[in-house]
Amino acid sequence: MNNGKIKKLKGGVVYIDDRYMYIQTAQQLQLMQNDRTSVIWGEGEWRNYGKRKDHSRVVSITKSDGSVATVHEFDKLLLNNGKFKFLKGKVVSYDYGDIFYQNTQQRAKMELDSAKRSTNQAVSQSSEKWQRAKEKDAKKLRIKEERQQIKLDGLRKDFEADVKYKLETLSPADFEKWKNKELVAIKKIELQRELASKLKEKSAELEAEKLEAFYRSRFTKSFSRNQVFSILRADGPEEIIYNADTLGYFADGEAEVEYGVEEMRMYIKGRQDGRKHSFHDVYIGAGVGLASALLLTYTWDAFYAPIPPAICIAVMAGLRKVKPSAKLELTQNFLTSEAYMDGYHRSAKGRKIFAFTMGAVGGLGVGITVGMITNPLLQKSTQ
Repeated sequence: MNNGKIKKLKGGVVYIDDRYMYIQTAQQLQLMQNDRTSVIWGEGEWRNYGKRKDHSRVVSITKSDGSVATVHEFDKLLLNNGKFKFLKGKVVSYDYGDIFYQNTQQRAKMELDSAKRSTNQAVSQSSEKWQRAKEKDAKKLRIKEERQQIKLDGLRKDFEADVKYKLETLSPADFEKWKNKELVAIKKIELQRELASKLKEKSAELEAEKLEAFYRSRFTKSFSRNQVFSILRADGPEEIIYNADTLGYFADGEAEVEYGVEEMRMYIKGRQDGRKHSFHDVYIGAGVGLASALLLTYTWDAFYAPIPPAICIAVMAGLRKVKPSAKLELTQNFLTSEAYMDGYHRSAKGRKIFAFTMGAVGGLGVGITVGMITNPLLQKSTQ
């Protein structure tokens, strides 16, 4: 499956189409042979001789003889916390905020929708109404450009006519000021014409991209890019999309930056190794919860039994460092890496707290139950 799990089938896969895979047991095969029926999977009366399942989440099928048949090639994402996000499809694009992916069915639907829109657009653009509107817009633009050109030619003509007169009547300094002012006015109009043309082209491209993104969003799913380190493509190499952000500035003016790419790899490795930390704290939590429940139920009130485990959890949350297990056989390069140790500490501490909490909850439940049952009996025996 695309989540990394393995599902055992009650039978063998006999046929695969665009959406379903058809499964048949030995008994169903025998029944089909006895009936002397030739089943057309996906079209004929196959329901009496097999079952079908949606294979949109299936990566590959391992047959009884050990051979492997690939059904889908799904991509996956390596997250910043060291976990993997298994996608139900392949990554098609990404921007500054999101990663977009789609499966085979979504791609087919998108291509069909795109072809339909292209056909409708071609029909619309071939109509007389669209042609008249296009000609009207072109005429407006041409008139606007002609007016700007007339204004520009007028400024140039006036400038050339006034140069000789200004040279005779103005001082050199004043003449330079006048000349610069006139040239700036001429240059401004030239730049306006150039920018208007480029802006029109760019706005048309952005509008087309925005419209295409809108239609594409109907046939894709997205995942936040901020949580992703790299894309692990099924049919290609790893693509790193992680960017270190500038967090702020120190007093000396140097920028405080998040982990770089190589440091982030060490951090991710630490997060992954931290999740392998021993789960023995579940027994400690169970002992603390059981002792607290029994003691406080007998001496005070069961209502206060969760207080000691809660204090222990608060102390564990304040731990600064968790020593890596010797079973990991880490080299000095990992042990001296601040990024690796930071990642390991985060995952290992979370695992310790989770294990202790689960054990404490179980211990409290057992202890309070036993205490509530046995406490009256003890009080009677003491009387």
